Amino acid sequence: KLGRYPLHFHMSECVHGSTLSKNVIWQSNQRCVVVHGSHNVTVSENVAFDTKGHCFMLEDGGEWDNVFYKNLGAKVGRLPRGVPRAEETDFFPSVY
Repeated sequence: KLGRYPLHFHMSECVHGSTLSKNVIWQSNQRCVVVHGSHNVTVSENVAFDTKGHCFMLEDGGEWDNVFYKNLGAKVGRLPRGVPRAEETDFFPSVY
């Protein structure tokens, strides 16, 4: 089964020293960089362009000591109807 996100730390817990840096994400069909259940990740100097759904994000809000620094996202669009689950907010995507 193909994963949902191009770059995803999934339930990794404490990962001191882990860095996602200097990547380009282009035409992703669902999200960009997602940190979920992982702590102490640095996400820096990445560029996302022409993607759908949220871009640089923490999934649950229980993640701690993560750093998002100097990332750039542009041309972010909505996901097609039926793709995100009802509790997700990708119909109103955000990026910074």
